[in-house]
Amino acid sequence: MEILKNDAGLEEVIVDLVNSLSAVKDLSEINYQVSDEKELIRNALSVLIQNQDMERCSLFLLDEDNVLVNLTGLSASESMGSIERKYHPLQFKIGEGVVGTAALTGKMQHCQNCAEDKCFTSSKKKDDIELPGSVISVPVFADNELVGVLNISHPQTFYFTEWHFRMLEIYKNMLGQLITNFRLFQQMEAQISKRTEKLEEALADLKVLKNHFESISMIDQLTGLYNRRYFYDQAEIAISNAKRYRQALCLLVLDLDHFKQVNDLYGHGFGDNVLVKISRSLQQQVRESDVLVRYGGEEFVVIFPNTNCVNGKIFAERIRKKIEQIEWEDSDYVQTISIGIYCLSDECCVPENDDLKIDKLVNFADMALYQAKAQGRNRVVLYNEDIAEK
Repeated sequence: MEILKNDAGLEEVIVDLVNSLSAVKDLSEINYQVSDEKELIRNALSVLIQNQDMERCSLFLLDEDNVLVNLTGLSASESMGSIERKYHPLQFKIGEGVVGTAALTGKMQHCQNCAEDKCFTSSKKKDDIELPGSVISVPVFADNELVGVLNISHPQTFYFTEWHFRMLEIYKNMLGQLITNFRLFQQMEAQISKRTEKLEEALADLKVLKNHFESISMIDQLTGLYNRRYFYDQAEIAISNAKRYRQALCLLVLDLDHFKQVNDLYGHGFGDNVLVKISRSLQQQVRESDVLVRYGGEEFVVIFPNTNCVNGKIFAERIRKKIEQIEWEDSDYVQTISIGIYCLSDECCVPENDDLKIDKLVNFADMALYQAKAQGRNRVVLYNEDIAEK
């Protein structure tokens, strides 16, 4: 069997073989992870032109309308880095011209003399398009489906040899696999992007849900005030700020007087109403920067940041009087409150003072509250060392 149509020597055969192997090798090394399919195809066509003596390569992709559209083309001069030559993008219907016939039959088609070949001249062409001398059109398949037609041309007639035909059979299979890999990679990236977007949406929803439940877990459902869990988080912040800025701080523990008798005498509904109304009154007496919580049962805690002992006691007395003045449905009912205060002076609030623990502060204020109860209730008592010794 002849290897070449033209009578060529062994040296030419070796050169053709090396060039073909180089084309196959370079094509196998093309990175399919590029920005778009056109860039991928131009890289593949460049490999073919650089390793084979061909004037021009084009790829006609099959579009959604079943029409073969010239995606991109590359000439030998462009591959060498010259200015890109303008050319007219063509398109063919299935069965039209050499390109369309290759797509229809699924087999390689060629014209050795385009000026005289009826199959070529019957295809659509424009007056300003220069006819090539020889053309080969090779159908390209991806996953056994036609994706397009590779079109190779050269200005000389009867230029292509049996060697070119065999080499292009290998090349078009590799090109088809390259396109397959690219499209699979694009699909995979799209799926990853879509799933990532869904995951981010799910995480955002989860964060909102988490914040919602955290908010719920920190709010007392009956009174709407923050609860003990919230108090400890905010108390640590308040103490840290007091130490950082050397500011005084007052902590109040408030307890409703004789409240345990309310449910027995008036019922649980009335008792709940008392707690709600007291909570609203407390909210009106504190500042936005203050920390107010329902500590448990009928007990409340307030932290007044950046407040000295004198002002802390004034605030506490004002709260006590407001509670005592609340009007109730039962005109004979009067609710009072006892308050214990523990104050930190600015001298105590130094950064190196590690003794400022919130439980310790609450305990001191609670001891003062106990004294308020012991002294007859409905009063404010400030913690001092004498109380600690009792």
